Amino acid sequence: MAFLSDNPRAAGAQLAFALAAAALAGCILFQSDDQPLAFSHRLHVVDEGLGCTDCHMTAEDDEAPGMPVLPQCMLCHADIDSEKPEERRIAGLFEGNLFKAARVTALSDEIVFSHLQHALSDYECASCHTDIESSDRLDERLAVSMDECSACHVESGTAAECTTCHSQIRADQPPWTHDHLWLQVHGPVSRAHGAKVVDRCDMCHRESSCTLCHQEQPPQNHTNYWRRRGHSLVAGMDRDNCAACHRPNFCNRCHLEVEPVNHTGMWGSTLNRHCMSCHFPLPSEGCYTCHKDAPSHGLAAPKPPDHTPGMNCRQCHGVTAPLPHVDNGGDCNICHR
Repeated sequence: MAFLSDNPRAAGAQLAFALAAAALAGCILFQSDDQPLAFSHRLHVVDEGLGCTDCHMTAEDDEAPGMPVLPQCMLCHADIDSEKPEERRIAGLFEGNLFKAARVTALSDEIVFSHLQHALSDYECASCHTDIESSDRLDERLAVSMDECSACHVESGTAAECTTCHSQIRADQPPWTHDHLWLQVHGPVSRAHGAKVVDRCDMCHRESSCTLCHQEQPPQNHTNYWRRRGHSLVAGMDRDNCAACHRPNFCNRCHLEVEPVNHTGMWGSTLNRHCMSCHFPLPSEGCYTCHKDAPSHGLAAPKPPDHTPGMNCRQCHGVTAPLPHVDNGGDCNICHR
């Protein structure tokens, strides 16, 4: 059950010698705000060939994973640390006699887990603690994720049930986040694709379950005002949101019969400024969503042969006679080619 060595637990003198060699090679050990604990497994495991149980001495005998204790480390560091500044001494990794990094892989009381059962299996430590032998810091990356546990359980034929690893969470019982205003906030949460397990809808739901629900119960913001005025504004800003339930043909069927509410009065006249919502530059959405082949856009008069794209059109046009359309100062060459 070692990364590089299957040697039995070293005797006190042998362990002290090995740890002293690792320390003399230069242990990486310091504290800072952005890296609270830095410790080189690579130095001890790869360079010095120590086995896991040389430091985690009860890992194969006790339910606890057997974290190092300060007196054990002091076998070597009593002399080594006397020449180091206080912030780089081994005692900085401990609170009293407790190893600070134990919190990095600590599991909540909700998790049902036997470290001893896993330690006595046919798997090596690195099967769960991936790449720990080459790490130079102690942080959350050393913790085993739920996805890693699930993948291993599938491979080993372990029952893929919530109760295999959880004491309270059940497939038929929603998590605590589903209380209170969950119906109102679950949409943004699902679209955020958060890394936290509690925010991952796919743990319990399939896409079909969302579709079936929304076919019967529309989002709460889909009021009559939303239908008449609000939806176009939101669709223009975030079309992907609408696409979660609606397809383009759904919008097309409605707008073939019902014009947008702002298409009234002089909306379509030559000098109406409605074109400013679409032109300069021409976006892929907005007016273009429905009016992809407006004939007036193909009837713009071409430039006379003696006109070049670099000319200042407004120096002549619009001075003695008004232009036949509104002008926002954009590039005339977009239409007049």
